[in-house]
Amino acid sequence: MSLRCILYLSVLVCVSCVRDDGDTEPANAGYGFFPIAVGTFVEYRADSVYHDQPDPNIPGIHDTTVFFIREVIESEFLDAMGETSQRIERYTRSNEEEEWNLSDVWFAKRTDRNAQKVEENNRFVKLGFPVSAPATWDGNALNTLGPWIYQYDSLFQERTYNEIVFPQTIKVLQRDNKNFVEDELAFEIYAADVGLIYRYFRDLDTRLDYTNFPTAANIRLGVEFKWEILDYGVQ
Repeated sequence: MSLRCILYLSVLVCVSCVRDDGDTEPANAGYGFFPIAVGTFVEYRADSVYHDQPDPNIPGIHDTTVFFIREVIESEFLDAMGETSQRIERYTRSNEEEEWNLSDVWFAKRTDRNAQKVEENNRFVKLGFPVSAPATWDGNALNTLGPWIYQYDSLFQERTYNEIVFPQTIKVLQRDNKNFVEDELAFEIYAADVGLIYRYFRDLDTRLDYTNFPTAANIRLGVEFKWEILDYGVQ
């Protein structure tokens, strides 16, 4: 499971097929799906499950963890390429009554061609501009993790999470691979003028019975997690 460790510990260039003309900027490229204004924040509930049951006859580990994440665009700066980037301060807490605690710092950058985010020291190409279908790109083009081909799975649909209605959303499919011994699925959903509102990742080593009976007992090893938006705004 080549990418489990990196994506689980983090709890994600070339976009040649997305835009070929470097001189002409589209009228509506979809930049609003990746806001970069200082002070913008999004809060999530994060649910994760860790599986470890190599022997089906011995009770294994299927641990569930719930916590909360707050990401704030704290400031902007010029990066090593002389381009404007954003510093994202990330706060966590184990329940909604606790105070937020600064956990780490990530970075982001939006260019005319793509949206990038540095997570756990790995730079991912999250979106390609203009937002249109069909469009594919290598989400790992700016890191050393090996190719992962992203694509727009659905565009400009209304979705609702935690009673918050988002009139325009896009879904980026990052991974979809399932066979007799593997079950991999990863995608992210972005809303206009909000950014990331939902994130799902599953990477499992499975037993043969998992195909017909996808229960925890038929998972040998792996992780699942999702982030779901709770709130957003400008502080």
